[in-house]
Order: sequence, then structure tokens, then C-alpha cells
Amino acid sequence: MDWSLLVDFLAIARAGTLSGAAISLGVNHSTAYRRLNQLEAQLGGRLFERLAQGYVLTEAGRRLLIHAEQAEVELHAAERVLRGTDQALRGEVRLTAPENLVYEFLPGYLEVFHRTYPEIRLTLNVSNTELDLNRREADLALRATPRPPEHLIGRKIVELGWSLFAAESLLRELGRPKGIEDLASWPWIAPEAALDDLSISQWIRRNIPPERVIFRASTLIAMSRLAEAGLGVTLLPDDQIKPQLARLQAFEQAGTFGLWLLTHPDLRHTGRIKALSDLLTEQFRADHRLRREGASGVADASIAPVAGSSDRGP
Repeated sequence: MDWSLLVDFLAIARAGTLSGAAISLGVNHSTAYRRLNQLEAQLGGRLFERLAQGYVLTEAGRRLLIHAEQAEVELHAAERVLRGTDQALRGEVRLTAPENLVYEFLPGYLEVFHRTYPEIRLTLNVSNTELDLNRREADLALRATPRPPEHLIGRKIVELGWSLFAAESLLRELGRPKGIEDLASWPWIAPEAALDDLSISQWIRRNIPPERVIFRASTLIAMSRLAEAGLGVTLLPDDQIKPQLARLQAFEQAGTFGLWLLTHPDLRHTGRIKALSDLLTEQFRADHRLRREGASGVADASIAPVAGSSDRGP
């Protein structure tokens, strides 16, 4: 049996469709179909039922899935152990980070990184969701969260909080408020239902008249862009600062959260991953945009196990 075909088998089993598997594999539909047919021919039986709603594992497919997943775990573990001893400052690093940090902060930081380490190639996965570092979907994860996953190790590079933001154009029109209590009559931009679990959503519902909420948005990036256009005042995490936004005051009621760099324990000593982690830590901590009045100090920079069970940011 051609073991490389197990990669395609696992992708189809997880996606449930050829098109979904092809996207995850970075191949076209016909290539995924051909490879599946090759594997079934080599094993002498069907692994999937081809149904209108997608590809469903047969009994033989379900049995193969158990062993294929075990083989995948072992191969990735072996790769991590070998790569974890690699001190060379060359090769590839896979970094995942949420949209706002990628668009607003990382380009300048990574330009410095490329000049410093020209032989390290970077793959950047723009995502707010937790990727599987066990399967090397990422080597290093940049996440804003109060509770990092306990199975990873990492460092908290800065402590962030929430602040009240408004565009300079809106302040010129309405004046600069003395405090948040003066803003009940201002136009507001609030989170949509998808962000209902945020503490700021609950505060806005309790303190701002519904008729003053002029716009709602389902992402923090959208809220910051609406505020930047001068459409209202809003509450945002400090990393959402934009060129035309003024940070009026810290919003202590929402608490704080950490910006973490996380990796798998087996990769902690890999030279190129440590180099990227060190440079990002230095750049984020030096960035004036993330400084706030009364902000608490950051945690020690040393790599250490982290406690918690959630990778969900604010």
C-alpha cells in the first residue's frame, strides 16, 4: 500500500466531500478522486459510499480510519521530536494569528524578522480559531485569550484590556466627553448577537438606551472600522486601535486578557521557532499602540507551561 495515500483518505474522511478534501490538501478535485481510487484499488475494497450528501465511510473505511489516525499521530510526534532539536536558523515556520493582528501589526514586525533571518520561510495562517499544533497545522500560535490551552506552552507577551474609542472626526463634532457616563446620548456601535458573550455586550445593554445603538457588527474588526469612519463611539480591545481612532479611556469593568505566543512542547527548542517568538515578543512590547494608562505589567517572558482550557480571545 502507498502510505502517502492515507493523507488523502484522512482528508476526505474529515471533510466528508471530495471538494472539501481537495481544498485542505491544496489539490484539485480530480486529483483527490484519483488518489482515493488508487488506495481503494490497492486495498481491494470501497472505503466510502458515494452519496448525494457526501462521502460516508464504509465499514472497511471506519476500520482503516482508526489505524490511519494512529499512524498520523505517531508520524507527527516523530517529526516534532526531530524538529525540536533543530537549532538551524533556516527552514519553514507556520504561524497562525487572528485577522486584526495580521493586518495591523505583523507586516512591519515580519519585515524586521525577514531582514534578520533571511533563510527562515514563514507561512502565515490568518485565523481566529484554534488550530491543531499536534498535526502541525501551525508551529506557533498568536492568540488573545485569558486562558490558553493547558496542553501548550508559551509566553504572555503583553497584557491587554478594553477601552472606549471614537474617531477624531466625531469628537470634533460632539466634543470630548469627560467620562463614559456622558455618552448615553451619543451614537453607539455595539456587538451583534454573535458576540453576546462579551462583557461589553452586557454593559451596553444595561447602560446605553437601545435607540442610541445606531450600528451593530458581528466582529470586532467591523466595529473598529465603523468607529474609525466616525459613525459612533464603541468599546474595543486595545489591539483594535486604528490611525483615526482616539482611545478616550480604559474600560476597567471588562477586565484584561493576555496576548500569548503558544507552541507545542516538543518544538520549544527549535531554533527558528524560538527566533520568531523572541522577535514578535520584542516588537509587540515595544509597540506604542498597545500602551495604555494604568496598564498592568506583563508577565515574565520565559517559556513555561500555561494553565487553562480555552483558546477563545475576547
